[in-house]
Amino acid sequence: MFGKKERVIAVMGPTGAGKSSFLQNLDPPQLCTEFKVGHGVESETSQVRPVNWVAKNGTKVELVDTPGFDDSRAGITDAEVLRMIADFLTNEWFKWKSSRLTGLVYVHRISDTRVGGSSQRNLRMFRKLCGNDSMKNVVIVTTMWDKVTPEEGEQREQELRSSDNVFKPLLDNGAVMMRHDRTPKSAADIINYLLGKSATTTQIALEMAKEGKALENTAAGMEFSREIEEIVKKHKQEMESLKAEMHRKMQREFAGEKQKMNREMAKLLMELDELKRGVPNDPPPVYKSTDNFPTPETKCIEHYSKLLGLIIKHKSTLASKHPGIASSVASYAIDFADAMDNSVEGAQHGSSTLESALASEDICLFQQFMRSDPHPKTFTQGTWTKAWHDTKTVASDIETILSKYDLKPGVVARVFKGDKAKRCNALNEILVSMKDVVTDMRTMVDWWIPVIGAIRYVGGTTSHQSGRVGFADSAITGVIHALNAYYEAYARCSQELRSAADGIL
Repeated sequence: MFGKKERVIAVMGPTGAGKSSFLQNLDPPQLCTEFKVGHGVESETSQVRPVNWVAKNGTKVELVDTPGFDDSRAGITDAEVLRMIADFLTNEWFKWKSSRLTGLVYVHRISDTRVGGSSQRNLRMFRKLCGNDSMKNVVIVTTMWDKVTPEEGEQREQELRSSDNVFKPLLDNGAVMMRHDRTPKSAADIINYLLGKSATTTQIALEMAKEGKALENTAAGMEFSREIEEIVKKHKQEMESLKAEMHRKMQREFAGEKQKMNREMAKLLMELDELKRGVPNDPPPVYKSTDNFPTPETKCIEHYSKLLGLIIKHKSTLASKHPGIASSVASYAIDFADAMDNSVEGAQHGSSTLESALASEDICLFQQFMRSDPHPKTFTQGTWTKAWHDTKTVASDIETILSKYDLKPGVVARVFKGDKAKRCNALNEILVSMKDVVTDMRTMVDWWIPVIGAIRYVGGTTSHQSGRVGFADSAITGVIHALNAYYEAYARCSQELRSAADGIL
């Protein structure tokens, strides 16, 4: 272990830009065993990985490889990547009560003909993580020079330097650009340049360690939330357009596209929920071996059915002034029923696959489960996160409507007469019932958290293995138990909701 006086250099950038390759090119060659290099677009770095290294002049350096914000593997979310990097940068400060961070390397492929969406996102997150004051410690490293002609490379380098949407803002605040040509010398030149710098403290470390901000309230966290919310907004608009189109054409023709968009929405909302639940200077709980996850609650279906019954009861009362409430609740109920069908089918199939994997100790079967479509994370927690978000959105809309009546939610509208009083009473009754559903759904979102933790735990122990080797038997048993319990609890619930919702539309 290196101490307080040693230097730290972090390497960031998009997946496939050459971060691990850059570090692998450094002398001594022993580093080649530490950094695994991917081929193509698949990511090989799944976590923040510090490796101790000694420069030729004797300076001790901790080189840190990081995953990109566009990780290509299922189950690795951008929220997890942000939390991992934030944890590392913040814990560095907490551990030493000062910064050892001498340099930040941002890796970019000169062979890219344009800086696309994922690269732009990585760059925006890098800027928010570092802050302008740390730019003097930043080197923008361009790679893949052997993939372009000298003329093409020179032209693209100049475009990157001069573009306000790419590297110009970083360079204006003190960053420099350097080339890496896959040789130990060019890699060492970059590191030696950074070793001449004084230590810096990144913006996210200042915000979290000194100002005590939660991750979601930092500049990087707010940028992440803004991007996710924009994508969610865009998806909602696309969903509304799709619903309008479905009225003009047969619903079955669009079922596959609708399901795909719902899955995407579930994944995005789950990432946003993960970010808001994260406590950066409090590491995530370590998985504890167990095969006895609690039985999932089924009150949600009972409360949801009651809610749909109230919608039917009050539909005519609300039709003249608030017709969208009934259709929104019914539409979301059908979406939830469809998603539940997929989730229980996925749980049953996943349980069967894992039982076979455990019986035969076949790593390939477990990896098949991790790669299944939909991914376990989406068909479990993602299903419930989206349903919770949809129901909470309608509840918020009803609260807004009630506020315009100058009544607080839950207050019976005795001050009004006739139709206005009926509408207020109907909205209050529906809102109370809807809040029960929201609470139940949140309970189920949280129920899945330790199950997903167990899936990740076993995934981490088996992801790079093959054949019949060391299974975490109790963890797999726990996941099987949870999936079977979920299937038993919810296998027959969707039809009840679908029938009630069909009666509303």
